[in-house]
Amino acid sequence: MKKYLFLLAKTIKSQLEYNRSVYLLILGEFIAQFTFIFSFLILFKSLGNIKGYTISQAILIYATINICYTLAEMFGKGINDLAKLIRNGNLDVYLIRPMSVLLQVMGNAFEFSRVGRLIQSLLIFLITVWTSHIKWNFLKGSEMLLIIIAGIMLFLSIYLFFGTLSFFTTRQVSISVLLMGSGSDILHYPANALPRGIRFILMYLLPFGCINYLPFKYILGFSNNYLFCLTPWICFLFFIMVFAFWKTALSKYSSTGS
Repeated sequence: MKKYLFLLAKTIKSQLEYNRSVYLLILGEFIAQFTFIFSFLILFKSLGNIKGYTISQAILIYATINICYTLAEMFGKGINDLAKLIRNGNLDVYLIRPMSVLLQVMGNAFEFSRVGRLIQSLLIFLITVWTSHIKWNFLKGSEMLLIIIAGIMLFLSIYLFFGTLSFFTTRQVSISVLLMGSGSDILHYPANALPRGIRFILMYLLPFGCINYLPFKYILGFSNNYLFCLTPWICFLFFIMVFAFWKTALSKYSSTGS
């Protein structure tokens, strides 16, 4: 881990060499995310509430998912470049270093400019935690922390799954862009306000509902079923399965020969 942190620091330092560009990107990310907030304001001003959700509750879900997605993108974006590393033969260099290949891939492509989006999400999160009129207790607070950690693991799992496919076909269509981009946008809204077909995909085909719909039913007071608090743990199981897939694929990789 010490080596990873050293690599991470070097990556951030190299990006800050062009500090004006980075600062403008951070500012742009911070400002751009408020378009989602404006859309929420317009939507709820017209409808009043959606399926029983108030505007504060809906924005709390948005901010929570955005924190998960942004942190996963910051630390895991480099996995999207895995196909390029394999084609260029650069992954072979990672194999001979005394450090985890996955940590090297992640550390060499840290997205520091996403800090602007992260700050905005944290700010909105703190405001809505205060204004959503939730009766907070230790269990609900712990559950919120678990949702954030599980959400990060879930999005990293998606990056890692499609990155691992690069060992088998380096020219694959990046479906992860669709899932991480449009998919995360869908999660910004309460799941039970979405069409039934989309809810089926979120709940049963992909474990997105484990960090959106189910745990928030308990936190927001729509249900007293404590079992909903356990659903984020499915994301950790999903990550373990994907990581095993990664380890298997990496063990069979015999380099490009370059």
